[in-house]
Amino acid sequence: MKRLRGIILLIMVIILGGNTFTITAAEQPLMDKKICIDPGHGGSDPGAVNVTYDLYESSINLDVSYGLMLLLENSGAEVVLTRTDHTYKDNSDRYIFCNAEQADILISVHTNSVVDTTWDGAMALYFHPDTEDELLASTIYEVLYLALKDSAPDPENFTDFGLDWFASGVLLKSDMPGTMLEPLLMSNSFEAPLLVQPIFENFANSVFNPDCENYNCRRGEIASAIYLGILHYYEEFSTGKMHVENMEMWYQPKTKTGFVYTQVFIEDENGNPLPEVLVSVSILLPGGNEYYLQENTDLNGIALFKIRENGTGYYYSTITEVFKENWIYDKSANIFSNAELTIP
Repeated sequence: MKRLRGIILLIMVIILGGNTFTITAAEQPLMDKKICIDPGHGGSDPGAVNVTYDLYESSINLDVSYGLMLLLENSGAEVVLTRTDHTYKDNSDRYIFCNAEQADILISVHTNSVVDTTWDGAMALYFHPDTEDELLASTIYEVLYLALKDSAPDPENFTDFGLDWFASGVLLKSDMPGTMLEPLLMSNSFEAPLLVQPIFENFANSVFNPDCENYNCRRGEIASAIYLGILHYYEEFSTGKMHVENMEMWYQPKTKTGFVYTQVFIEDENGNPLPEVLVSVSILLPGGNEYYLQENTDLNGIALFKIRENGTGYYYSTITEVFKENWIYDKSANIFSNAELTIP
């Protein structure tokens, strides 16, 4: 994530300043990725409404989603939409569709609104904490916020609302990592008139509005910001080498018994903590028996194992497997592969 701001601005110049979004096959970073985009609300559920500017959240979400779809497809991704027109879909319709499509990630596109017309800013929502869901939300958000702040009509007032847990019916039962994005506030008195301009005259046939054919309208900037966030997510976390950077054991006594803990810390080759890595260990007990345990690393790259024990003696933990899809476990780079503890 180093030099992130500079990278974002460079890519935005390439995207927003050019005349085309075509990317050659050799440069398609999202090849073999399948992304399910969920345009929030629709049909009898318009979402937020700004009466002054005749803005309906459901329409903005659909327009932005089509713009995002085109960007993703030009980068090699296969994209499916939970709704392609203004019909109503309930939450189960949406997650069942994405699950049936076996998408790699789910992006639910929304547009925020509050009573106070001076408020503006971005936020991202997730449901399952300390999982790939939160990782997806945070990785996309750190790009999206900076991009939209830089292009906001009032950048100094563009608030970083950050990440938040939300019991979304769409994210609750999705089989893939998912996030719900609220890129800006359509109720803001400066944003609202800009949001009147659509990306497409006919989104079903990819007919651009002449005033936004380079995504140089506010809705286009939203689609571009989400797209850049998705690129960043796959660039940072899709592949690489990993190793065990640290491993330690300790004992926590209780009144009648106690717990023996083993903590394993996984890093990538650039020194970044790596989440969602399946770590397997064997723990040898003083009597000669062994526990075989598995845990996933959290957002800090830590897998924590706990066993209930009240016996004194020698305990020995050994790494038996480290696995993350598309990643290479580089054992030669391990700083630790085992840990030991003696309880007197």
